[in-house]
Amino acid sequence: MYVVRLTPEDWRSYAELRVGMLTDAPDAFWTTLAEVQERTEEEWRRSSNGHTLQARDAGGRPVGTVTVLTPEVPPHVGLLPGAGDALVLAVYVIPDARGRGVVDALLEAARALARDVLGADRLVLQVTETNVAALRVYERHGYALTGHSLPHPRQPGVRDLEMARPV
Repeated sequence: MYVVRLTPEDWRSYAELRVGMLTDAPDAFWTTLAEVQERTEEEWRRSSNGHTLQARDAGGRPVGTVTVLTPEVPPHVGLLPGAGDALVLAVYVIPDARGRGVVDALLEAARALARDVLGADRLVLQVTETNVAALRVYERHGYALTGHSLPHPRQPGVRDLEMARPV
């Protein structure tokens, strides 16, 4: 398995992963399946950039993804990053690749991107409070709850918890 930074030429594999993640876990993300299904090729190419990482198996099949952005992110993401923060978004591993170290490779590559390319001091993410497996993964990678939370946009009474770690 290896991790690559996407380019616009990778738009199809990125689109397939995003559709898959929103089909598999629609409540874990703020973007909806309907929203991504409406995207044009041009929009997919724009979002398939060096801020999005993709894990691939030995045969080149995409098995996971993560995006790392700076504070200039659109406000619909929900987080309120500070100076020196990098946002970790849309972490996803396909079901048949889970438990094989894919998420570990993605999170480490995201940390390296944030540190070495974006010059970030801190990584920040949000995770739905009911997603216990994700909370455990992030804690294992050094993320801690910050005490900040946001209401989930489509799950009344459920919060997205903010977690952060030094780069």
